[in-house]
Parts: sequence; structure tokens; C-alpha cells
Amino acid sequence: MRTWFFLIFISVLYSQELDERYHSTEEIYFLLDSLNNLEDLNGWYRLDTIGYSTLNNIPIIAVNISDNVNVKEDEPRVLFIGQVHAEEILGIEIVISLMEDLLFPDPANYTHMNILKENLDIWFIPTANPDGLNVVHSGLDVSFRKNKRDLSPDGPIPNNIFDYDPSIGNDVDGVDLNRNFDFNWVFGDTFLEPDNSGYASHYDYYKGEEPFSENEAIAIRDLALDHDFVFSIVWHSSRSGNLSEKVFTSWKWEEEKESPDLGIMKQISDHFSGLIETEDGSSTYLSVYSGSRNGKLHDWFYRETGCFQYLAECGTANLQPDSILIENTISRTKPAMVYLMDRAIGYYADAAQITGIVYGSNGLPLEGAIIELLEHNGSVLRPRLTNEFGRYRRIVDVGTYNLLVKAEGHLPKEISVIANNSSITNRDLNLEPADIKILNLTLEDYSTLSAPLDGFLKNEFGKQEIQLSSGPNEFTLFEGNYTISVPMDDGNIPWERTIYLSENTSFIIPYQHGNSILISDSFPWEGIHGDWAMDGMVLKTQSSMFYNNLDSISNNQWMESSLLDVSGTNRVVLSIMHRYETEWDHDQISVSILDAGNNILGTRFWTGSTWMNSFNTDFITAVSDSEFTQIKIRLEFSPDETVNYRGWEIQEIRCFSINDQYLKLVDNGRSNFPNIRMVINGIYPNPSEGRFKMEIDNFPGGESSLFIYNLLGQEVKHVALGNLSPGKRFINFDLIDFNGRSLGSGMYFVKIQTPKMKAIEKCFVLKN
Repeated sequence: MRTWFFLIFISVLYSQELDERYHSTEEIYFLLDSLNNLEDLNGWYRLDTIGYSTLNNIPIIAVNISDNVNVKEDEPRVLFIGQVHAEEILGIEIVISLMEDLLFPDPANYTHMNILKENLDIWFIPTANPDGLNVVHSGLDVSFRKNKRDLSPDGPIPNNIFDYDPSIGNDVDGVDLNRNFDFNWVFGDTFLEPDNSGYASHYDYYKGEEPFSENEAIAIRDLALDHDFVFSIVWHSSRSGNLSEKVFTSWKWEEEKESPDLGIMKQISDHFSGLIETEDGSSTYLSVYSGSRNGKLHDWFYRETGCFQYLAECGTANLQPDSILIENTISRTKPAMVYLMDRAIGYYADAAQITGIVYGSNGLPLEGAIIELLEHNGSVLRPRLTNEFGRYRRIVDVGTYNLLVKAEGHLPKEISVIANNSSITNRDLNLEPADIKILNLTLEDYSTLSAPLDGFLKNEFGKQEIQLSSGPNEFTLFEGNYTISVPMDDGNIPWERTIYLSENTSFIIPYQHGNSILISDSFPWEGIHGDWAMDGMVLKTQSSMFYNNLDSISNNQWMESSLLDVSGTNRVVLSIMHRYETEWDHDQISVSILDAGNNILGTRFWTGSTWMNSFNTDFITAVSDSEFTQIKIRLEFSPDETVNYRGWEIQEIRCFSINDQYLKLVDNGRSNFPNIRMVINGIYPNPSEGRFKMEIDNFPGGESSLFIYNLLGQEVKHVALGNLSPGKRFINFDLIDFNGRSLGSGMYFVKIQTPKMKAIEKCFVLKN
């Protein structure tokens, strides 16, 4: 009976035909080419081949509509993508219809459409998956989802056969293009992974061999990186019906971890969704948060470029309805797309937006300046940069915002900006030049040096490779914060220093051997707490692929080495070869050099991701005014266990120690910091039972302390943090138990204080 039913089901699928209203790949390209040949559209309409499909090398065509379309102008840009998944073809018709409305507007909306064309740079990709679209239109498999990457049942290798199944799922060939982007790609499905849902669309979500393995994903990526899109919509259709008629924003993971712009992003999504009536006429589309992490396009788009991209699931489980319903769906979805374009320019829509041009010290627009909106910031985001016109744009809600602008060769500038809904707020900024200073690095004790030493200078704008020859080496640099790193060779002691270069400064760098101890060969160390595990010679923070996600407040784990004898030395350098992937701003790893009394001599913190195929090397330095005796090394991992990643892998830790005779002559500069106010950029989670993590931007460095006050202004806790280096910092503090007593529920004030600055923020303790 089951076999008989399956055969009937297969025969129905084979006989299924698409309505002639749907555009095939050939028809789409014929239409686009025909429009390109219309003389009336010259200057308004342009075609751009942005890439080619992975298997059949079919051009992926983008349409650009604007006045002066052949000239890149200083206008907001928006992008509409009709189809990514092969069988989700309804979005193609939606996008083509909007494109035609803009080109050939009805008298009723003629003025409106022209205003959009004159003030926007509008882009369309009708199909981003022409290979897959051809499969669907051929009738071979109308449920085909992926592209046509040639794979085989024996593994992800080509076999020159199109391996597909006409029923839902079980298609061996192809990669899910909406799992192929490199943000959270690791969480996507592996090759031939079954679908564990009741829908059983097996193999349909394969993420590919690596991020951006597919030409189609690369084409979208490159278009996004080359254009400063403000808004974008990608149309999908939910084959199961479970997600139908919904609009997804960027992430809100584990019901609490929000993307930095989620408030305004969701507000716009609510309005957008409310303009689309459902197919049955009973309600409107539903605006929802995105909670998944698996290499999706819209999360990558926002994280990487700042564009608010929405994933819109149009239609119902009837993915390929007839022509009557096609027209009906187009009619119902169009007002929402027009609204999004209106919102970009503030035309008969809320206009809350902060924009302007950043000018450099030469009076010209400055491309690549970093724009930080301090109220909507986080290290998970790539830096938001000014475009080729020096323009920045940030869509915001009504309110007052602090804008920090930084650019290479210029002094940073912070301003306060008020945004309102009546008009777009324009604030141009003129940056002052940073002074030019001389950094002199003198290489001493170089008698055995046979070739220049490689090193690098690093700041927030990039990394510059340098070479050091024997004797003085002079570098002309702009005033600012730098890390100078010289890894050394042949067992010589690495040298690293982070400074604020405020005046001409000299360092003497000794090129000499010292004590070298490989301390990772005794992994795991005896002092241990947590789920540390060995994988061959590599130490991992957990035995599984991802660390725990238990929705608990905190689960710090640590490991300490035995005491190491470094008597007679005054400089200790740890070299660590590692890679890490942790939740940005929340889950922190650290390496500390401690003395026998557990006092911190030197420490470094990391959060976020440097996960690559190879391990990278970092250094931690401790120096003493006199001499060290014994030290130990502490590794610590502090996840909050609400969002998990691959954790931390350590390949090698080596301890170098030396009596550095030049240590007291290291510099003649001041360790001051530019006059940018220190900001507590967030306390997480807040509220909590008492364990918090605090993120601090523009930390000036120096001897620092943490103070906790109650509502009466009484100091309830004081923690000496020691001499900390400047930059971005993350500090953990615990209000659950201290001084033999427990802190009650309520609001408390947290003050971080340095010799030059202080900042205060409130936190809430909630006890069960």
C-alpha cells in the first residue's frame, strides 16, 4: 500500500505544471533585455551582470533604476531580491511587477514613482538562482530548493549527474544559498543531513563546503559590499506553511540577545508587515524576530554592511499558485515595498534618520571613516564606514544619539545628534588632522641577526607590516593608539607594546635569547575547572563541537598551570597560538600571568571570532620594576551560556622570560589617551541574579577601580582592577555574594574610574 501511494504521489509531481504567468529564466532575461533596448528608458534603466551561476554559468542579472542611472550618485540605495530558493518563484513576479511600476507608472502614482526614481538608487535581482529556476520550470522537480552544485551520493564531489528526487527533499545535488553566507555558517546542515522536522525535507538545507562556496552567494555579497544599501527585501515562500506570511528582522537569539538596531528595525518591520493583507483577508502579515543561526543572507547583510534587510515569506504553503492568486499577491505586497522606499527618503513616512558627509583635513569628503552610533553599537557588527561620497546614513528612531567618527590620520570627533520623524537630520562633520609623530624602534644586541626582522604596527584602521634592521628604525605615524609587535625568530624573546603615540617616542628592543618553556605540553594542567578537553595536541574549551547553551547566568571555567620559576628576570612574555569563536561582547576568554599570590601581572581578553583554518599568535606581557620570582598562567572562559559557538582552541603556549636591561628606558612619551569620553556601552545580562559583564568603549587605561553604589548613594562594593591597558575592555563583576553577605534585589549604580575618567551605568539585581 505504501509503495502504491508513493508511486501515485511521484506521478502527480511529475505531471505538475507551472502556470504560464510565471517567468522562466529565459523569459526574465528576454524581458530585461527588451527594456534595455527601449530608448525612452535611456538614463533610467541599466543592466548589470553581477556574477554567474555555479554549474551552468548563467549570468546573474541585476537591474538598476534611477535618474542618471549610469552615474553613481549620492543617493540612498535599496535592493529587492525576488528569488533565492529555486521553487520559491512567487517573489520573482512581485519584484518584476514593482520594477515595471517604476518604469511605466500609472497616472495615479506617476508623481510618486518619479520621486522615488529621482531620489533613490533602486536595485532588483529577479532571480539569484537561475540554475535552480530552470530545474523548476523544466518540470523535473517543482520542489527543488537549492542551486545545481554537482555533488554525488558518495560525498560532496562531482559525478557529472544531476542527482535529484522529484519529491520534496532528498536532492543530493545543490547547496542551499540561504545557508552559504559566512555569518553563523557553521550551524547550517552538513552534506546529506536529514531534516529532523516533521516536514522531512531531507538534504534541502546543505550549507556548502565552506562559506561563499557558491557563485550565486558571492554575486550577492559583492553587490552588497560595493553598494551602501539602506534597505533590502528578499522574497521567500514557506513550503511547509509554518512560516507563511511573515516578515523576519535580524536576530533576537534565545529571546534576549538582540541585534544592536533591533528596536528600529522591528518598528519598521511592523509597519511594513501591517501593509500586507493575508491571502485569506483575515489579517495582515506578521512581523517576527529571527532566532536562527545558520548562514542566512539577511543576518549577514545587516551584520556586514548595516543594511536593514528583511526576509519576507510571501503567499502560503501553496508555493506556486495560479495566475489569479499571483496577481492578488502582487497587489497586496506592493504597498509595503513602496513604503520601504518612502522610509529611506522620508517621503510621506517617518523620516528619523541621521546622515551627513565626513570631510577630511584637506576639505574633501572622506571615504572609509568609521561611524559609531554609541547607542546602537556592538563588536558583532563590522565597522560602519562612510561611502565613496564620504556619506554616512543611519536609520534610527526618534531620540538623541551620540555619534563617534574616527578616520586614519585624523583626530576622533564625537557629537550629539537629535533625530525626529518630521525630516531627515543632516550633520556634516569636519575632522581635524592628527599630528604626525616619529616612532623610533632601535634593535639592540643584534650581532646574530642575519636579515631584517618582521613585525607589525596595528591600530583600529588596520595592520601595517614593518621590518626592523639592526640599529634605529624610524617610522612616521599619525598620533593615535598603536600596538607594536615583533614576534622575533630563532628562540629570541618576542616584544610587544600598546601605546598612545602623542609625541615622538623611542623604544629599545633587545634581540636576545632568554628562558623559553613550552608549557602547553603538560595540558591539561592540574588546576582545572570546567569542560576542558584535549583533541590530539590541541586544548579545547569543551569536548563537543560547541560549548554549552544551558540558559544559565554564568558558568566560568578556568585552568591554571603550576608555578614556574622565572627568578632573575623582569620581563615575561607568553606566546599563545589559538583560535576562538565566542558570542560577541558576552562570552569572553582571557589569559593572565599571575604571581604566587594570585596578583595579576599581565592579562589579555578576547571575544568574538578569529576562527580560521590556521591558528594565530598573540602575546601577553608582564614587566617588573625589580625582578620576578615565580609565576603561573591562568586560562579563563566566561560564557553566559545563552548563545553558543565553537569556543576556544589552543595549540601552543610558550613562556619566555628575560632580564631586559633596556626595560626602564623603553619610552620617552606620555601614555595619555585622546579626549574621547569613556562609555559603558552595555551591561549584560541586565537584569540578572547578580553576575554581570560590562563593555567599555574608549577606555583610557591606567590604575582602575570598580565601585558599586545602592540607591542611597552608599558604596557597597569596591574592586581594584589594577593597571589596565587602553582600548575596548570587558569586565566581569559579581554581586551575588561578597564580604560574607548577599546583595538584595534592586537597582544599583556601577562606576568605572580611572585616573583621568569615570563612567556610571545602572544595573538591576533580581533574586528568585
